[in-house]
Amino acid sequence: MKFSTTRFGEIEVNLDESIFFPSGLIGFPELTRFVLLNSESENSPFKWLQSLDDGSIAFILINPLSFKPDYMVEVSDEEISGLELTSEENAAISVIVTMPSNPEEMTANLKAPIIFNVENRRGKQVILNNPEYLTKHLIGQEIKKNSTKPTDEVSEDLIDKIKKDTSKNNKNRVVNA
Repeated sequence: MKFSTTRFGEIEVNLDESIFFPSGLIGFPELTRFVLLNSESENSPFKWLQSLDDGSIAFILINPLSFKPDYMVEVSDEEISGLELTSEENAAISVIVTMPSNPEEMTANLKAPIIFNVENRRGKQVILNNPEYLTKHLIGQEIKKNSTKPTDEVSEDLIDKIKKDTSKNNKNRVVNA
């Protein structure tokens, strides 16, 4: 099927590749159908979660382990029962990124990660109880803290990736989660 989006124009999506969020996302309960899109940059840590219910809504996602290797998602079976996970290996975790005008101030919502069941293509956003996780966790600071590169080089690499990945003219393709 073809879907019209604000950011990517018209995209063609095989509905078998869509992701169903039975409860929607926090603040968007009415949006239940999404598709993951890759960024144009091949080695990019970013993905796009494009709503199929509202073409004007798309979220930037990142795997939190790519910048915070000690990130832990602890949830009860009850919290994720709707995902129908049969094993941890079928779970994938992403967090929503907020992109301000200054890329060095980019943040990730570590407090409310999105858990995907890659087997049945269901998703759910959960709220973690860990007080160390913030809704606006600075990604750049975390990368600098965990990098062996000089700070200036890490900042330049990050800013270059962000500029490439958030360009409005990127050609994206559906991700097979």
